[in-house]
Amino acid sequence: MNTPAEAWAFFIDRCKSNLHVVLAFSPIGEAFRSRLRQFPSLVNCCTIDWFTIWPDDALKSVASRFLQEVEMAGDVRERCVEMCIEMHVSARKMSEKFFTETRRRNYMTPTSYLELISTYKTLLGVKR
Repeated sequence: MNTPAEAWAFFIDRCKSNLHVVLAFSPIGEAFRSRLRQFPSLVNCCTIDWFTIWPDDALKSVASRFLQEVEMAGDVRERCVEMCIEMHVSARKMSEKFFTETRRRNYMTPTSYLELISTYKTLLGVKR
């Protein structure tokens, strides 16, 4: 690299090769559609990863991990994990029923599940 222009070109090439940007959007609502219309490159020049429903074993693993720091007996913790799974799966089924009846979407996402566990931990702490 003998000149500033060569150094700049090298830098740009390295950025193009190594720079990765992650954008996370909720597909819910008009704001998402509006962004896609404003910035068509989001569809044309990006890789879109759609995340599917977590299986029950993943829900169990996540709840177990987040509840392991809560002081409780092992059998109680296991029942709490099962309760979290049941609540999330039931809410997802009710969301599907809601869509069938009203043609309006309500999404139960992995973030919803994490919020459920966090809320449970917070309420348990207040109750104690």
